[in-house]
Amino acid sequence: MKWQAIAGASALKAVGSLALRFTAQRDRIDRSWMSDIGPKLSTIGEVDQLVITPLVERVVSSDRLFGEPGVSYLLRAGRTRLLFDSGFNRNGAARSALVRNAESLNVDLQQLDGVVISHVHADVGGLRAAFRKSFAFSSDALEPCGLPAYVPTQMNHDRAEVVPTTGPRVIAEGVAVLPPLPAMMFWLGPLAEQALVVNVRDFGLVLISGCGHPRIERMLAATERILDVPIKAVIGGLHLPVHPFGTPLLLQATLGNPNWPWQPVGERDVATAIQELTARGPRIIGLSGHDSTPWTYDAFAAAFGTRYRTLRVGDEVVIRATTPQTIAAR
Repeated sequence: MKWQAIAGASALKAVGSLALRFTAQRDRIDRSWMSDIGPKLSTIGEVDQLVITPLVERVVSSDRLFGEPGVSYLLRAGRTRLLFDSGFNRNGAARSALVRNAESLNVDLQQLDGVVISHVHADVGGLRAAFRKSFAFSSDALEPCGLPAYVPTQMNHDRAEVVPTTGPRVIAEGVAVLPPLPAMMFWLGPLAEQALVVNVRDFGLVLISGCGHPRIERMLAATERILDVPIKAVIGGLHLPVHPFGTPLLLQATLGNPNWPWQPVGERDVATAIQELTARGPRIIGLSGHDSTPWTYDAFAAAFGTRYRTLRVGDEVVIRATTPQTIAAR
C-alpha cells in the first residue's frame, strides 16, 4: 500500500540521518578528544582515607535495601562528603531508592559538601530530571540550598549551585573532577561524561566512574595525562553489558551501544578493558552492576581475583594507605 511505502521510506531516511550523524560525530571525537582534555594539574593534595558507600546500585547487600538500575555513591574523602550521581529515582518517587537506602544506612543527605553528576542520563540523576537537564534526589526538593553541583554540561537546578566543568578541577583536598569526555551512541547521540579521582596518601589514585560511556581506556589515558599519580583503584560503571539476553540489561546494551547497531558490546570489549586495567597494576576493582552483566562480573573476577568486587548497595569500599593488595571478594 502507498502509506506503507511512504512509512518505509521515512524510516529509511531517519536511519540514514542517524548513520550520518553517528559517523561524523564519532570521527570528530576520535580525532579531538585527547586535545580537548585541558591543562595538567600539578597537584590535587591527598587524603588519608576514602570510604565509598554505594547508595544506589542494581545489586544490594541486604533485603532491607532497595536495588534499581541506577548509580549513586557517598564518598567520604578525608573530611569531605560528596554524593556522586543520584540514582534512577524511578517515577519521581518521593521516597526514592536513594532516600530509602540513605535512611537505612544512616546517611544524612543534608550533610553533603557537594554533588558530582557524571552525565545527563536518567540512571544517574533521575528520569524526569534528565529531561529537564537537571538532577534530583527524589520528587521532593531534598537537595540542600546552595549545595555545589559539579556537572559536565549546562544543567540547571532550583536549589543547588550548578558549577559546569570545563576542564580538570580540584573540588576538595585530594579530590578532582576530570574534564568531561565525549562519547557517541548510535541511537542516543552524543554526550559528555566526567569521572572523579581521589588521591589517597601512600596508595594512589582512585578513579570513580558513573556509566563509563567514554570507555575505560580513554578515562585512564585522560587521568594519566592530567596527573602524575598512579591509578590504583577503579570503582563504578564501565558499560559492559555483554550477553544481555536473559538479563535486565537489554535496553542498556541496545540504546547505550557505542558501536554500530549490529556490533554490540562484546567479549572483546571486556578483554580490552581488563588489559588496560591490568597494565596499571590495580589493587582494587569495583564494578557496577547497573550497566554490566553477570558474564562481565565473572570475567573481571577471573582476571583480578580477590582484588575484584561487584558493587552492592551498603557494601563499603574503604581505601587507605594500609589497604592490602587483595580484598575479600563479595
